[in-house]
Amino acid sequence: MKKLFAVILAVLMLLALGACGEKKEAAVGGWSAAEGAALTEEARAAFEKATEGMVGVDYVPVALLGTQLVAGTNYAVLCEARAVVPDAQPYYAIVFVYRDLQGGAELLKIVDLDLGAIAESGKVEPAEPVQELLSGGWSVDRESSVELEGAILHLGGQVVAGMNHCVLCEGNELVFVYENLEGRTEVTARAAIDLGALMEAEG
Repeated sequence: MKKLFAVILAVLMLLALGACGEKKEAAVGGWSAAEGAALTEEARAAFEKATEGMVGVDYVPVALLGTQLVAGTNYAVLCEARAVVPDAQPYYAIVFVYRDLQGGAELLKIVDLDLGAIAESGKVEPAEPVQELLSGGWSVDRESSVELEGAILHLGGQVVAGMNHCVLCEGNELVFVYENLEGRTEVTARAAIDLGALMEAEG
């Protein structure tokens, strides 16, 4: 009986060690999607420190997209961006910042987004050249009554014979929804935001 108990205990310990190893592998080095849109205190502090003194474009955080554990933490922050010139129109950008273990922070990369191009291609890629206007008649718009399961934040709209909407959903997915004049809706496209790929993309 003691022998059987010892074997069962050893198997359970091996399983537990294996599970711990898997968790560590998933957490370190990979990006984890944020839950909800709110920035944590740490993310906001890192963002503010990393972007202080920037000129030319104002970046206003609207959602924390994800975190990456390194020797410190990387944050991906979705921002409403606007060039500091008269009549500039807002667009979206993902601002990547790093916070070290001592609380220091630095800007890693800024990736501009074009909702119109994403809606057409179904891929979230850096906008080239830098967009000061969203293409295809899209506009920044975070007010909407469109209901969608897993929706976090309404990002933009496009007036057509009805209305197209872009919604940020759980798991960092952009979902495009068409709403006809009678208020009926249908999903027309989905595009996943791959934070690792955007960090590594040239530009």
